[in-house]
Amino acid sequence: MEHPFQRWVDLARPRAQLLRTAIGSVLVVVAWLAWTMAFGLVAIGGGLVNPDALGAAMGQGGASLTYLDAVMAMGVLLATFWGLWLGVWLVAKLLHKRDLSTVLAHDRRIRLDYFLVGMALAAGYLALSLGSIWLSGPPPARSSLPIEHWLIAFAPLVVLILFQTAGEELFFRGYLTQQLAARIPHPLVWGLLPSLAFGLAHTANGGGDAQFTVYYVAVATLLGLVMTALVWRTGGLAAAMGFHLMNNIGAMLLVGIAGVTPPIALFVMDFGTIMGSASTDVLVLGLLLAFVLSPFAPLPRGQPLRRK
Repeated sequence: MEHPFQRWVDLARPRAQLLRTAIGSVLVVVAWLAWTMAFGLVAIGGGLVNPDALGAAMGQGGASLTYLDAVMAMGVLLATFWGLWLGVWLVAKLLHKRDLSTVLAHDRRIRLDYFLVGMALAAGYLALSLGSIWLSGPPPARSSLPIEHWLIAFAPLVVLILFQTAGEELFFRGYLTQQLAARIPHPLVWGLLPSLAFGLAHTANGGGDAQFTVYYVAVATLLGLVMTALVWRTGGLAAAMGFHLMNNIGAMLLVGIAGVTPPIALFVMDFGTIMGSASTDVLVLGLLLAFVLSPFAPLPRGQPLRRK
């Protein structure tokens, strides 16, 4: 019986031409940009958020944000990623003549058990990463944000982060990985290229500091490889979605970066602390990738990386 990953890839095989995939990828990005512009204009025009707050939340400009401004701006930014859902749905339906569910998993559903395993793996990574920071420098400092304010916004922001991270998984680990694997069996193509694209897509998150940007892109690329390995093990996006959700909850709501992320996190760290443990963080991610690929991970056994 074929491995779940192979069955998932086979769903994309009828229309897996590289030109069709390239056109589809461009159309997904165009749909995301169109949705982002339209939604942003509606949010600004409707008074939901002001342009200065939105720019500051994106790391552009030096506007000082109140907590409410930061939450609203972050909510708007997270909602722009609904455009990835729209784009993948349209491209799958119109260009590849298949349902969105075929991108989700080999059995066309999201398994809760795999989703929770992904969340647990991300929680372990965050614990090790923060532990390495604690050992190499000062621990994250408590922000000035009142705990009651943080708790009020926590659940709505988690829901928005869920759709944001799932949208990214749908495109990078779903559409791109599946389409490439259906055409080219080598993992350096279907595994590495979408992860590199994912990493480079985070260039703007570097806060304008060149060294930190390189580190951020490298970490995002490694995280992309970890989540691709989860897809390879399970034949679907559930575990990768769970991992991505927990990772972003930690990075956005639990421990933020002073001067880079909006002031919505309960704890904050500075550039120096982050860069002081950068090599250790990369090492932890390498070990995590090895663990996910190994037979010791609590996931189905993987098939040979290079498919037939």
